Amino acid sequence: MGNRQDNVPAKPELASSTVGVGLRPDHYQDVLEHTPSVDFLEVHSENFFAEAGIAVDVLKEVSASTPISLHGTSAGLGSVEAIPDDYLKRLKRLVDRVDPILVSDHLCFTWARIGGRLFHGGDLLPVPYTEDSLRHAANNIDRMQQALGRQIAVENVCAYIEFDHNDFDEAAFLNEIVARTGCGLILDINNVMVNARNARVGDPADFVDDYVASLDHSAIAEIHLAGSTPVDREELLIDDHACPVPEAGWNAYGRVLRKIGPRPTLIEWDNNLPSWRELQGEAIKARKAQRRVLSRERSHEPV
Repeated sequence: MGNRQDNVPAKPELASSTVGVGLRPDHYQDVLEHTPSVDFLEVHSENFFAEAGIAVDVLKEVSASTPISLHGTSAGLGSVEAIPDDYLKRLKRLVDRVDPILVSDHLCFTWARIGGRLFHGGDLLPVPYTEDSLRHAANNIDRMQQALGRQIAVENVCAYIEFDHNDFDEAAFLNEIVARTGCGLILDINNVMVNARNARVGDPADFVDDYVASLDHSAIAEIHLAGSTPVDREELLIDDHACPVPEAGWNAYGRVLRKIGPRPTLIEWDNNLPSWRELQGEAIKARKAQRRVLSRERSHEPV
């Protein structure tokens, strides 16, 4: 398989210091009544695939004044099966309608053919980091980019199981995908932290730092921050996006920014939703973290 990045249209420009939040139905009224004090809003693409309806009307009105990021949860970029044509057509229609600042999805497995029928797994299932997985993921990513006529970004996911065989570690796998397809990356810090905690690594902070150091920094188009419901030490930690970003998450975010510089940042909160005001408060924390890093960089600039 050759390097296909030369065939990928240039990615849209997005200021490195922008901060956004996920827009969910509970907050539609808040956004319609008050202009959001964030730089962009992220929505889950599949929720707006319909040709008409309340959700479509809301997105049309909001996107007239606030940049939109489309974040998919169902493409299954890591599946052996190709992304269904119908899915790509509906996504393309949505992209044309909204003209988003970013289109993204997850490096996961969702589609499978059983008894000749195509089924969707209904979750973000992890893939082994093998040559075969790399080939299937690269094919799906390239197919989506060509269908949309633009670059997409691919997000790392939580893996609640370990595979018997891998040819790469996760960061090397992602870097190779970038090299083969020209896609961007979404660095979900909480997913890395959840994997580190569940794998019982010695120091999760060191694990996150080493993981980020191994990534192609030039490919990181966005950072995701989220919180998980605390569990007992012997229980599996689930990335449920049901809590504020924890202190360890903010600390990791600060270290990432110092390592790679500011990146557009999204606050994800999908369950046990807070008030709109509280959600925007999390975005303010991200802005402050960015400013602290920028101020330190400027203080070390030569006079």
